[in-house]
Order: sequence, then structure tokens, then C-alpha cells
Amino acid sequence: LLELESALALPSPPLRIECFDISTLHGTFTVASMVVFTNGRADKSQYRRFKIQAELDEANDFVSMSEVLGRRYAPERMADERFGSRPDLLVVDGGKPQLTAAIKQLEALGLDIPVCGLAKADEEVFVPWDETPVVLPTGSASLYLIKQVRDESHRFAITFHRELRDKAMTVSVLDDVPGVGPTRKRALMRHFGSMKRLRAASEQEIAEVRGIPADVAKAVHEALVAWNAERTEAAAGHSDS
Repeated sequence: LLELESALALPSPPLRIECFDISTLHGTFTVASMVVFTNGRADKSQYRRFKIQAELDEANDFVSMSEVLGRRYAPERMADERFGSRPDLLVVDGGKPQLTAAIKQLEALGLDIPVCGLAKADEEVFVPWDETPVVLPTGSASLYLIKQVRDESHRFAITFHRELRDKAMTVSVLDDVPGVGPTRKRALMRHFGSMKRLRAASEQEIAEVRGIPADVAKAVHEALVAWNAERTEAAAGHSDS
């Protein structure tokens, strides 16, 4: 923390660090994560997730980052104890464009919060007061910490993105299965508890759900097997941002 304070010219050690990351698939199911590190350690009780509300035709980290920061640092959120205290350092996952979006949003809100951007490529730290990025020493505690913060925000964002995407896609698959209406869909979800468990279920296990006839169970299983195969193929051709 002291190394970060010195390297980033902060007014005090960053005892509370908030980091944001965007995850999307070509502009769909776009979400943002907010992770918090207190005294250099992950503070998971303070983590927050956001669904980006802007209508996007393609991935746009600039718009998405502006939106999530505008929502998190709005006066009502800053006054909400559930969102914790004002951060000593705001980290955005990305380089100059993401940092610029953060700076403009903070200025619009009239907030003076130290902010930096961490690019993935060369682990360069972009700061508002210098065109040249800060390069933290390889193997240093400060580089390890800020990478840990960034990687955690990335993990948290991707996890939420995949949850939304999988849920929406699986529900749409069930909508197309003959004999599955709202009542049977609810019965399936109550029985298995999650989309992941339903997708992994055998035909026999699906048929054990109360109210699901054998022919419907077979149709559900076949639809999910086909969808799982398509998802695996799509994952090989696309990557999360």
C-alpha cells in the first residue's frame, strides 16, 4: 500500500481500493463488477454487481464504464452505508480510454477520487497526471496487489456475465420445448435449483421431477444436450471481454 501511495502520487495509503471491470459478448448481457480491497485484502462483503442499462449494439467499454461509475458514485450511493466509505483509490480495468471515461464521470459528479487504469498487455498503470504510464517494478508487492485487484474484478464480472447469459439462453431453450409451459419450467427450476444442474441432469433425473411426463423429460434433455453442444462450439469461437 505504501509502494502504491508513492508510485501513484496518492495523498495517503490506499486502504480502500475499488476496482471496476466490464464484461460483455458483442454488446449483449453487458455487466460491470465492483470489487473492494480493504487494507490490501479482498473485502467480498463490499462487492457489487451491475447490469449495464445502456442499449449497446456492440461492446463499448467507454459508455459502460461511464454508466457504472455514475451509478456507484451518485450522491445517494455515496451516502448509502451499504456501499461502504469513499475509496482511497479507484482502479479501472483497461488503459487510457477507460481511465478517460472514469475521469470525466468523476468530474461530472464533482468528485476528487484518485483513479488509475491498469492495462492487461504490459501491466502498465495509466494515471491522470502523466501521459507516460507508470510501470511498477516486476516482482514488487505493489504490482502483485494491483494485479490481484484487477484480476479479481475481471473474475467477478465474467462470472456475473455468464450467469445472466446462461440463464437467458437456457430459459429460451425451454420455451421452445413442446409441453413445457411456465408451470413446468418453474417445477424444473425448483427441483434442480440452478440452470447449471438442470443442464447436467440426465433424462431419467428430469423425468423424476413432479409434473414432468417421460416424453417431456426426453424432449427437455435432448434440447439441453443440443444447446450445450452449441454453447461449447460458440465458446471456442468467441472470448469474453
